[in-house]
Amino acid sequence: MKLLACSGGPDSMALLDMEWKKGTELFVCHVNYRKRPTAQRDEDIVRDYCLKHGIAMAVLYPHYETGNFQAWARDVRYEFFCRQARKQGIGTVLTAHQQDDLLETFVFQKERRMLCDWYGLKYRTKRQDLIIERPLLGWRKQDLEDYCRRNQVPFGIDESNLTDAYARNRIRHGMKEEERPVLLREISLANRRLLAKQRRAACFFADHPSADLFSQEDGPALLETWIWQQTGNHLSGRQTRELFRQLQKNCVCELQEWFIERHDDRLMAASKPLAAIQTCEIQTPEELRQLPMVDNTARLPETDPVQRLSVQPEDFPLTIRSPCPGDGMEMRFGWKKLSRFFIDRHISRLERSRWYVVVNRAGKVIYVPGWGCDRHHFEGGQTFCFRQFSPATVHDKIKNVTFKEKQV
Repeated sequence: MKLLACSGGPDSMALLDMEWKKGTELFVCHVNYRKRPTAQRDEDIVRDYCLKHGIAMAVLYPHYETGNFQAWARDVRYEFFCRQARKQGIGTVLTAHQQDDLLETFVFQKERRMLCDWYGLKYRTKRQDLIIERPLLGWRKQDLEDYCRRNQVPFGIDESNLTDAYARNRIRHGMKEEERPVLLREISLANRRLLAKQRRAACFFADHPSADLFSQEDGPALLETWIWQQTGNHLSGRQTRELFRQLQKNCVCELQEWFIERHDDRLMAASKPLAAIQTCEIQTPEELRQLPMVDNTARLPETDPVQRLSVQPEDFPLTIRSPCPGDGMEMRFGWKKLSRFFIDRHISRLERSRWYVVVNRAGKVIYVPGWGCDRHHFEGGQTFCFRQFSPATVHDKIKNVTFKEKQV
């Protein structure tokens, strides 16, 4: 079964009729914004067709308040489609975008000098967990109106499309017939270049150390592609050049809703805000044993104390929290600051923000992941084995790319 988005216009009614005649099992969704006098007419057209052919449908009546109407309407209807698709157990949504929409989108992108994931419209995309398909991209709008008339498929004309109130209408009405094949070739060329750029970036980051990024002639383009892959955001040429300059050395840069860090041979992206580890208090050994980082099956040799923590009854309650300035542990060779441990282990600043420490009742740090326990907690109490992992690497807000060392 597929979900078909149907407005009642000639494009979506033609698609509905084509899919029904192919025998596709359908569930139809219609959104009535109740913004036009003819909105109810369009709903009735869709409803009557579905009743006549035994097709199930759902209708949404959203309430618009303020803001950009077109952007709001797009978000509302796609959220409605996704919600209904999940409810019906459907994985594919069909929309009636056609060639005129494809060309208008590309001209819109060009006028605003937009950096895009794709130029024009893709035949197939993903939204949340759904596949969005646009099977009519090879059809002109006029061809779909002619189809409806030939096949006696009812449709309504949205009178708001006849004015130049919206940018897309202005683009559509101003487009000349001889421009169409030129624009189609331009779209094809732009997307071929975009794919080549993405392939180049993928190959580079798979095979080269990070230092090579800053010696490449197309280094800024590689960086811009990496930023898009990690964050979903495109940068302007000026933003990319400035970020490229800053990342010549180890640093953390703020980029819209993200942090970008260069740390030795790695680039990392972390979304804001970087929430600290939630402080929790452990009252008993039984509660400690239930923590996800405690491995109750581990059998570590006596010679490997890094992951072991031996606690006495007087250590409780334990506190697990984020590191604080001045934290450190008493080791066999003396006191060592946690900040020194981070530096020695080459742990980046974004990773440090997701680290944690275990503190006993006396307020002393007795365990740090990757470092181990202090000199008083090797043995003599109840022993717990902590899984050896960096807390940062398993946090879903941090995307970490390690560049492979180049083989000589």
